[in-house]
Amino acid sequence: MTATAHDTDLLGAARALAPLIETEADAAELAGTLTEPVVDALHESGLFGLMVPEVLGGSEASMLTCIAVFEELARADGSTGWSFMANATAASFAGSFTGPNAAETLFGTADGRMPVFAGMFGPVGSAELVDHAYVVNGRYSFASGSGYASWISGGTLVVHDGEFVMTANGLPEMRVAFVPRDHIEFLGNWDVLGLQGTGSYDYAITDERVDAEFTFPLLDAVAHRGGPLYGFSVLGITSSGHSGWCLGVAKRSLEELVRIVVGKSRMGGTPVSDQQLFQHDLGYHEAALRSARALVLDDFGSFEADLVAGDEPTPAARHRLRQTTTYATRVATDVVRFAYTWAGSNALRQPSVLGRCFRDMHAGTQHVFVDNNTLTDAGVMLLGGA
Repeated sequence: MTATAHDTDLLGAARALAPLIETEADAAELAGTLTEPVVDALHESGLFGLMVPEVLGGSEASMLTCIAVFEELARADGSTGWSFMANATAASFAGSFTGPNAAETLFGTADGRMPVFAGMFGPVGSAELVDHAYVVNGRYSFASGSGYASWISGGTLVVHDGEFVMTANGLPEMRVAFVPRDHIEFLGNWDVLGLQGTGSYDYAITDERVDAEFTFPLLDAVAHRGGPLYGFSVLGITSSGHSGWCLGVAKRSLEELVRIVVGKSRMGGTPVSDQQLFQHDLGYHEAALRSARALVLDDFGSFEADLVAGDEPTPAARHRLRQTTTYATRVATDVVRFAYTWAGSNALRQPSVLGRCFRDMHAGTQHVFVDNNTLTDAGVMLLGGA
């Protein structure tokens, strides 16, 4: 799809924030969440509205623009990119998939700023169906970007009279509920190896009555507002965030490596940049990263083109988005590991941008969304299975 001036402005805004984000990255790690200057800058740039429907004051950007923005912010700092992609994708769900009467409350802020959303969508909580509302209970983890969010979500399994509510496809009904921040009990517990600045805290929701309008079905979400972007559905939109993020972190790791190795030698030997093995491997990994990026843009771009044309993407195309996201994460991890190894003690001693890339990338690989089973599922699909 052809980029518009609006798309260019959004990407330019992300790039313009890089110096501030880089300056604040160490402080975010110490604080365990993004710093106030970075959060304020994201608000002022309008980027928190990246994936929010236009009718709610958002940008409703094209999918390829969203991926490019995720990539650019992650390139500046992994924790910032991760937090933002969690906020942006959650906002897209709140903006499009919640009931027709919920939008005014969810997006009607007194200060005129775009509200920020965060939370865990995995159905580890319960939602007791009572009249036209759900009583939600659950203990959750990994609320990335929640340190400054005004609405927190929780994934649930729906129950009624002590029994799971089943859907037509034979699975338990899974719903996501949005709850005001001041109704959430934050439990901390974000002591981790990487992505330290994401504020991915544990939290609890206790006996919270949530009107059905403020919920949506996790696997069968229907867009109540907005255009083609929301045809990607929850899994596709989430895939875009992980794809852009891993590409950005890997890109930065190569940039840092090239900066470090010029003139660097070990024990007085041949400079690393002059060693043929290093030159070969640098060429290989740079090509691998560009190839993974091209695959991401091709698969997401083709999917988006079908939606714009009014065509329903095939189940295989939806599988491809998950497959491509996990594959890109694998390639990006290899790139970061290569960069970290050749940088030697420059990446080991802290603070180090490349050391942070290494820790953040390996934290990102632990997310269930890029679990190896996504590739197994793709293999089953290729063999003709459901």
